[in-house]
Amino acid sequence: MTYRVAFAIGAAAQFHDLPERARDALVHLAADLAERPWDGVTVLPPGDNPAFREAIFGNGHGLLAVHVNDVAELVRIFNIVWLE
Repeated sequence: MTYRVAFAIGAAAQFHDLPERARDALVHLAADLAERPWDGVTVLPPGDNPAFREAIFGNGHGLLAVHVNDVAELVRIFNIVWLE
């Protein structure tokens, strides 16, 4: 089963402001999340809802916040942080 990956409006704007290597790393992670939405996510943020997840990408320079919806088979990216 392959999930769709979608960017929330704010994350789409963040994506376009990233350097090219960060965009490439994020696209690679998004492809992994589409195939394995639960296995590809590495960090659980604090809180009660495990559907809200975070993943590290770009050799530790990036942090991606996502929501995984099993019913809709959708991974929604809602925040991207890139540090250099």
